[in-house]
Amino acid sequence: MGFLGSLVSTAGAAASIITSADYDIDWKQQAPRDAAIQHWPEVKKKADAALPLAGLRLTAEQKAKLDELLKGEGVFPEEPTDVLLDGLPDAIPPASLNRIIGSVIDDCIKNHKHDSVPAIPSGKE
Repeated sequence: MGFLGSLVSTAGAAASIITSADYDIDWKQQAPRDAAIQHWPEVKKKADAALPLAGLRLTAEQKAKLDELLKGEGVFPEEPTDVLLDGLPDAIPPASLNRIIGSVIDDCIKNHKHDSVPAIPSGKE
């Protein structure tokens, strides 16, 4: 990769960091969790697409936690669980969560009002 390729790669990484700064999401609060449940198919699609890069961006401890949350499946489940949603902020750094699914969660919190949030399994089975 020559100088131009390095420059493009660096610019892409910088743009990603700048984009993630647009979302002020506290991932341990109830609102992002509810938004993830409401928009799970879109969250799952974006998160699954990002999984191949997890090994490059996560520490060994974070990667192990994510693998535990995904039960070794290598993809997010078809339906979220309490255990998964509660554990994600510990497995994936907030800046990465912002970059991967922040647009979906932020849009939901700011623009959508849901009468109720569907119940989800605990995931402790």
